[in-house]
Amino acid sequence: MADNSKALQIEPAPENSYEIFRRNWDLFRNIIKNNYMSHAEAYTKLHNVLITDMPRPFTFADLACGDAYSSSRSLLDTEAAKYVGIDLSETALDLAREEFGDSHIDADFVITDLLNFHGVVEPPVDVVWVGLSLHHLGFEDKAFFMRKVKEVLADGGLFLIYEPVYINGENRLQYCERFKNAVLAEWHTLERDEKQMIIDHVYESEIPETPETWIKLAKDAGFESARQLFTDRYKLWSLFKFK
Repeated sequence: MADNSKALQIEPAPENSYEIFRRNWDLFRNIIKNNYMSHAEAYTKLHNVLITDMPRPFTFADLACGDAYSSSRSLLDTEAAKYVGIDLSETALDLAREEFGDSHIDADFVITDLLNFHGVVEPPVDVVWVGLSLHHLGFEDKAFFMRKVKEVLADGGLFLIYEPVYINGENRLQYCERFKNAVLAEWHTLERDEKQMIIDHVYESEIPETPETWIKLAKDAGFESARQLFTDRYKLWSLFKFK
């Protein structure tokens, strides 16, 4: 099948060498393969929502898409007609382009920051998806981001996220400790230094919210419906649907 993908030329952000990226991406693929972060359940839930709620041709914006490995599979057998993948890494977008190489879906790939998506995504968009990326933003940036998503969505459009969640009364350090304990106890296929790298990343950059706060952010942004659809077995991440 012909490659329908097109690259929109936006100035790329600086990144590490391809080999460093590839090594880290192989680590992430290992995490996905072994379902340590419940990608299988989360993306199955996403797929089912798309089948049920989007029975017509739709546009799907994948923000901070990475290599689009999981999201491309969640679109199989749906009515997806247009895909827009956004990421800061040109190397990640090259891999994402390969994922859509044999797809019937018209695919564009844009190099830009998550917070700048509204400057390059042409509205109206039917579905906006963010998987494990909003937690890098502070509270005010999350609120700004959700308002911008609301502005680009079509009538009846969907905004779905899979993001870290606090349990009741938990603070950030306690969340990171829960994550560390899960990694050390069950992520058996990773080497010790790989586990430490993942743990360090969470301690340095993870900013979860309670489920109630994620829902309030959506309601404050103007979404009429906000639901928590899935929580992983560790109670570390949840999937939400805003409509």
